[in-house]
Amino acid sequence: MVNFILVFAFYFKLPDTIPIHFNVKGEADGFGSRSSLWLTPSISALTYLLMVTIIKNMKPWNFNYPTKVTEKNAPELYRMALQMMVWLNFGIVVMFLVITLEIILKALRYDGISLGSSFIGLIAIITLLPLWYSYKMIKVPKE
Repeated sequence: MVNFILVFAFYFKLPDTIPIHFNVKGEADGFGSRSSLWLTPSISALTYLLMVTIIKNMKPWNFNYPTKVTEKNAPELYRMALQMMVWLNFGIVVMFLVITLEIILKALRYDGISLGSSFIGLIAIITLLPLWYSYKMIKVPKE
């Protein structure tokens, strides 16, 4: 929702052609119409809804766990698995928000501000989060 509000707040201030893709140096190397900016919050919303559906409907015992699930550790493992999914969902939504903000800043020629490192940090967090939860799950006592 915040992503849509952000796009709406700046939409009419944006030029007709905006950057829509950046290389690893943070330089724009792909351009499109400003209406293409609506695609980012739309993908974000669809991803969020898909993840919420998975979180609500997937049974925790259907997840793969890095340790043996026993009657004693099952509640803790199930809680951690669902918590990991919620944090992943949040990280993905924030990542899309950063992408939208970066596009807007570049389109408005605020070159002094770059969120490229924030984006890379978010990708790292989203990638490492399942590994961190796997490590925590291994540490849960089996008996």
